[in-house]
Amino acid sequence: MPDDTRSHFTPDLANPHSRGWGGSSHSPWQNSRGWLAIGVILLSILYDPKASALLGLTHYGWLCLLLWLVVAISVLRSDYAVSRTAYFAPCLVCDPQGLTIYARRGRIQQQWRWQDIENVATHGILQTLRITPRIGAPFDYRDRRLEREGNTYRIIAATAQDCLRGTLPPALPAPPAGFTHIWYEYKHFDSYRFLENYALILLLWTLLYLPAYLDRCLRAWPDGAPLLLRLLHPFTLSAIALGIFCILRVFIHSYRRYRRTTPARQQVAMDDNGLHIYRAGGGATLHLRWADILHIEWRETGSGHRQCYQLLLTDRLDHIYRLDMTNLQEAENTGREIAAVVTAVTSGQPLPLLAPQPPTPTAASGLTFYLCLNLLLTAWLLHLTFPCIYFSADCTTADDLPFLAFFIALNLLNAPISDLYRLFGKNRR
Repeated sequence: MPDDTRSHFTPDLANPHSRGWGGSSHSPWQNSRGWLAIGVILLSILYDPKASALLGLTHYGWLCLLLWLVVAISVLRSDYAVSRTAYFAPCLVCDPQGLTIYARRGRIQQQWRWQDIENVATHGILQTLRITPRIGAPFDYRDRRLEREGNTYRIIAATAQDCLRGTLPPALPAPPAGFTHIWYEYKHFDSYRFLENYALILLLWTLLYLPAYLDRCLRAWPDGAPLLLRLLHPFTLSAIALGIFCILRVFIHSYRRYRRTTPARQQVAMDDNGLHIYRAGGGATLHLRWADILHIEWRETGSGHRQCYQLLLTDRLDHIYRLDMTNLQEAENTGREIAAVVTAVTSGQPLPLLAPQPPTPTAASGLTFYLCLNLLLTAWLLHLTFPCIYFSADCTTADDLPFLAFFIALNLLNAPISDLYRLFGKNRR
């Protein structure tokens, strides 16, 4: 790359004539969630005397904590920067100023202005990318992020050659002014929603039992727990309390939302500015301009009544957005309809006819019985857990045959409840 400082520039990712390749799946805070999981694993190892000694955390735990905190700060800063911008860098970008190659952490690795490039073409048996500058040796480039499709290098070379000739990629089309349409949620009672709530019940029971278990782990150290573990223990208990509070909030919100007969919230909206996806709570979660949407794919997974409907959107920077359409009214037809509209817009074709979808007030059937059943299970688990934690009772109830029989029967009855309501036709879509 030339040393001339004029070659350095900030690529204009928001420009509708910019194109990118080697993007990633859009998942906010993905790296931070993974690093938090690593921290939880390390903390659980630290509570066990044998495992902690085996991995060296007993004596070098402070060093591991400092290393984890340093990396955590870096990961949080990176994820926060991505969350605050609508355009995050892919692997390679061609914009009106030049060609830019990014490293995996979003740092610029190589960069050329168009006037500094002689030629861009594929090279060798693998047909990788060769960038020939006007000054200096050719630069051969290959990256696994660009090999998601077999012809990516040829597309990059063709686009770059057009830019060298002064022909930028065209701006993507948009629908006519004044166009708008809204699709609404369907408050149904399905097995996936049930499994989420049921898993939260078991997680709640685990969190309620965890303080007593961790306290026993602290007492299990022959010479007393290390100072680091004693300092981290209050933070661990605070995190458990926060987790219990969040689970209770999710329960309350879920049951109130599915129990009340209220107008359905909008989930997907389109207008002449772009595509808007909303959270179940009503807040906006994703906005994509028409100038950014390059391709859409409709996908159906699962079988029978356990079907999920997804839309896979690819933007002009090659990032992929996976949008769950399962909670929409007439989910299958609605998903296909949205895909047809986006395809018509991006290809410059006439829009299909769209029937208005009213926000019909609905309430999920069978929810009262489902709520009582889950509350009974939760109450029994609390009855088992609370004496062990707060009253130092002997926790032998779980070994009693009547408890095991009742617990298994309640779980077996609770597990297929959503399927029973579908079987009797009370909740057909």
